[in-house]
Amino acid sequence: MAILREPTLHFFAIAALALLGQRLFVGDGRTIEVTPVLEADLLRRYQDQLSRPPTSAEAAAFMAGWKLDEALYREALREGLDRDDPTVRTLLINKLRDRLLLQSRLPEPSEADLSQYLEQHRGEFEAPLIYEHEFVAFAKQAGAEQERARYEAQLRGGATPSALGLRSTVANVNRERMVQEFGPEVADQIAKLTPGQWQELETSDRLLLVKLNRVEGGLPPADVLHAQLLAGWKGAQAQTAVLQAAQTIAARYRFEEKPR
Repeated sequence: MAILREPTLHFFAIAALALLGQRLFVGDGRTIEVTPVLEADLLRRYQDQLSRPPTSAEAAAFMAGWKLDEALYREALREGLDRDDPTVRTLLINKLRDRLLLQSRLPEPSEADLSQYLEQHRGEFEAPLIYEHEFVAFAKQAGAEQERARYEAQLRGGATPSALGLRSTVANVNRERMVQEFGPEVADQIAKLTPGQWQELETSDRLLLVKLNRVEGGLPPADVLHAQLLAGWKGAQAQTAVLQAAQTIAARYRFEEKPR
């Protein structure tokens, strides 16, 4: 009777009753329930991997492997490996973000939405303009204008600079390089030339014959641009939706800053 009154005995008795109650009402923490529905779903996925129905032996081996992996997975969770491993932590966070995105309803953009998105992110879609051009330079001296006019008529008639004995320079550069070569005013004039036509221009010290061959860069074709804008706009909407859903979840938690 004295033993029955020992506090230590009372402690172990209460612990045993608590454990029994947990197993009766909650279930054994190490019990993995494999229902027919779960097994059928697992075997269906296995069949999708094989691209054919598995044999009885393959199905049995697959389920045995799944049970082994599931036990290891749950034991890892019991030991807190999901919290201690940064890779696992990041994987779980990203998986939850993916689920939040699937649960979000993203609207379809209007043309006004896409236009506004283009103005806000133009640099992401527009390639730098590159000007392919050819020019012949004449030093400013007596008779230079007449000489240039004579050659211009021949070049416009289809002759090439090399056939006329002229030294020409072909460049494929952006506007900044043209400014360095000719100055801002002439660079702007070259950018506006009709492609394929020789034109008289001049700098402070040279008379020029310039032909703009083509311009590359800028925005892509309209159909390509529309697809890119649509993808970019929806991506931005998805980020906003996931962020808002994540903030809603975070608001359920209370963070206590411990003094150092």
